Amino acid sequence: MPLRFAVVFLFATTCASACSVPVFRYALEHWEADAYRVTVPYEAKVEGKFHVMRVDAPKIELRHPAIMRNEEVIWSADYNDANVKLLVDSPARQQIAGRFGAGESAVWVLLESGDKIKDDEASKFLDERLEYLAGVMELPKLDQQDVKNGLLSVPGDGLRLAFSTLRVKRDDAAEVAFIAMLLASEPDLRGLNEPIVFPIFGQGRVLYALVGKGIKVETVDRAAQFLIGSCSCQVKEQNPGVDLVMAVDWKKMVKDQAMPGQKLPELSEIVDLLPQTVKIGDETKSESVRSDQWSMLLSGAVVVLVLALLNRFWGRRG
Repeated sequence: MPLRFAVVFLFATTCASACSVPVFRYALEHWEADAYRVTVPYEAKVEGKFHVMRVDAPKIELRHPAIMRNEEVIWSADYNDANVKLLVDSPARQQIAGRFGAGESAVWVLLESGDKIKDDEASKFLDERLEYLAGVMELPKLDQQDVKNGLLSVPGDGLRLAFSTLRVKRDDAAEVAFIAMLLASEPDLRGLNEPIVFPIFGQGRVLYALVGKGIKVETVDRAAQFLIGSCSCQVKEQNPGVDLVMAVDWKKMVKDQAMPGQKLPELSEIVDLLPQTVKIGDETKSESVRSDQWSMLLSGAVVVLVLALLNRFWGRRG
């Protein structure tokens, strides 16, 4: 079998079929982030998704997820509570997660170079281009079978095309671990003293880096089109991108978006809404009133039953 056909056959056997769900949303719901490897002292406590190795040394060392087969140390620091916090979370990552929770498609992180002119030019171009794209691009039309198959947990009108930017200073001490992960997402980024844009989507996944003069119409448009386009391959590893460490409960985020908080009325509130009755002396009228009371009681029972069924339905959806 010719090599090129063997490669095509291998890809076809490892890649699940395409779906109509936009990449950014499919990634958020289905592409679980890879666990980074971290080396810490024996007594260390590290929360989050990591493969932890304990050694007799007072340092933290962060390495790529095992799937990347790269033993390079991405970031190292003395072991203490402050540095453990830097490892798992930071203000920028919290902002990114908050925007995803609000339904944004992707956050484009601009890692500044330190050259104000270059950084401002890159930021201005990026803001203007993304605003333009948000006005002219359209999300793919959803196949309802994909929704029925559980590939998407929100209705089509629950999706929105929304991009935003976030500037991060390269010397920001609160972002040192986050910046190290961004620069380690590709092998040659650390030595570049240029503004770098990282489109981030899904469960904290970097698509790829746009550097310096590479931050231009063609590259931004191509990245945006990939992010909002239909997911052509459901296998995460067959798609571009590198995961980041983010202290986020992604499953809860998806659940909250799929079933926004709904407050059912209390029984006492329903009773207050029922018509009030009064006792009158006429016997015939009294019989009529009793009949009306039974009708109202029956109506109230029906309302309570419906509410119970609704509550049970939403419980199952949760």
